[in-house]
Amino acid sequence: MEDVPWRVLNLVAKRGYIGATREDFFREIRGVIYDDLEKAILALEKDGYVSLEWLADSRFIITITEKGSAEVKGEYERRLKAYQDRVTGQQSKAGLDKV
Repeated sequence: MEDVPWRVLNLVAKRGYIGATREDFFREIRGVIYDDLEKAILALEKDGYVSLEWLADSRFIITITEKGSAEVKGEYERRLKAYQDRVTGQQSKAGLDKV
């Protein structure tokens, strides 16, 4: 999953049923451009990972769906496995796997 969509989905998952607002994203995701944020949110909504409710103008609240929760879990597991593989590879190169 690309960086901005992952960061959006991750933040929404952490907020749970409370949901995340536009302000939450700008506070928690540094340096994000609004157009990139909006594209990521709309794509995640289209794919069924989040539910989007527009409040006014460019204000919104986003909540995670069951499908989104499953995707976050799977992404965390993939990232953890990649990290563990890197650590194992570095330990092997350093000769620490024989200790």
